[in-house]
Amino acid sequence: MRALVLLSAALACGGVQRETQVAADSLAGQSLVGAWDASLSLTRPYPLGLTQPAARRICGTIGFVENHRVTASDADGVPSVGVYDLDLSQLGLDWLKENSFPTAVASEPRDPRARVSRPADSVTIVLNPGSSERIVLLGRYDVAGIDGDWVAQSARGTATGSFSLRHHGESRPSC
Repeated sequence: MRALVLLSAALACGGVQRETQVAADSLAGQSLVGAWDASLSLTRPYPLGLTQPAARRICGTIGFVENHRVTASDADGVPSVGVYDLDLSQLGLDWLKENSFPTAVASEPRDPRARVSRPADSVTIVLNPGSSERIVLLGRYDVAGIDGDWVAQSARGTATGSFSLRHHGESRPSC
């Protein structure tokens, strides 16, 4: 009887694991097109910051559209471009108060080491790509959305943290 119960439990768990893997596989290479609820947490602020950051966590929105200007010969193609609404100054970022448009670009990781250490469904999102303070988010798709780490580099050093993206409307970030 015990063997039958253990066998049933093993088969049931195996089915759930397979369903979770199938769902995760279906997200691999998924388009970022649409609106995403974003949450960024600060792990380590800039070492040369003049003041302490006002918050350790912020929430906002990032929206992407498909980049139709990518060509087959473009090795560093950016499949999605977008904008964001995040108060980065609360984390001690956006220190130059540039009046540039809050742009975001997304692509597969360009660093070959990232491709080896992360699965093929990894994504790189760069906030403020043309700025002297760009913020790089490296994450991974899963059933819930995208989770990962971010790094910001500027004249004040390097700041780091974590982030999560969820499809807009599915669940609200609790900030």
